[in-house]
Amino acid sequence: MKNILFLTDFSESSMEAIHYVCTMFSKEDKNYFILNVSKAGSLSLSSLMSSESIYDTVIRDNKEKLKIIKHTLEEQYKTNFKVSIRFNSFIDAVEEYVSKHNIDLIVSGFDGANSIEEKIFGSNTLNLIRSLETDTLIVPQEVTHATTNSVLCLLDEQDNLRIVLKKPFLKDKKLNIVRIVNNGNYSEASKDQFLVKEHSNVDYKVIANIPMEYVKSYEMQTKSIDLSVLLVQESSVLERLFTDNSTTKISKSLLKPILILHQ
Repeated sequence: MKNILFLTDFSESSMEAIHYVCTMFSKEDKNYFILNVSKAGSLSLSSLMSSESIYDTVIRDNKEKLKIIKHTLEEQYKTNFKVSIRFNSFIDAVEEYVSKHNIDLIVSGFDGANSIEEKIFGSNTLNLIRSLETDTLIVPQEVTHATTNSVLCLLDEQDNLRIVLKKPFLKDKKLNIVRIVNNGNYSEASKDQFLVKEHSNVDYKVIANIPMEYVKSYEMQTKSIDLSVLLVQESSVLERLFTDNSTTKISKSLLKPILILHQ
């Protein structure tokens, strides 16, 4: 996890996500990138053809904002930040940037103000997760501290636990691993006991025939969890976890950051 990309729309939540990650990795050598993607779809042809088009105005204003952010962050964290702006499709812009800079982790903020389908698992982040296999960290606004001592890892019956255990970032964490099994499929669970022996601090259990969202809610309420980890083979696991819930329930479930890993 060397190259980290922050996505910003200049909102408070996106800035707090940057501070969260920079504080968390303050003692580690990381390469930080900040990307703003401005929307081109809302501009009319006449606007684009004007002497000083909306395009020029938006680019100029956002470049100035990025310049200020870069200066402020470099002063605070004593490290370099590379800032960029794209005027393109959100997914295309991020995908190109991730490939060009060998990004290991994408960081996105969440303010919890509106529908989760619109703000997190909608046209931006969910499509990003569908399109890219880069690990993604979603940081809710007003996270009080940037420690990740205790991590909750939710696995379905097909998830490969080894993917979690081999992440250097999680090596020294307290891992609370819950394997959720349906239809009596214990094939992966049977391998887990050998894998957890490689980690020094693991609380492992298997739960049968209980929906993942209920398990997550219970674990978050009964344990001191700093970060949740989900392994996804496709976006459906996220949709199962966060749909069919009220906005209030969803927002409460996102009081702590979620790290999404791909298999």
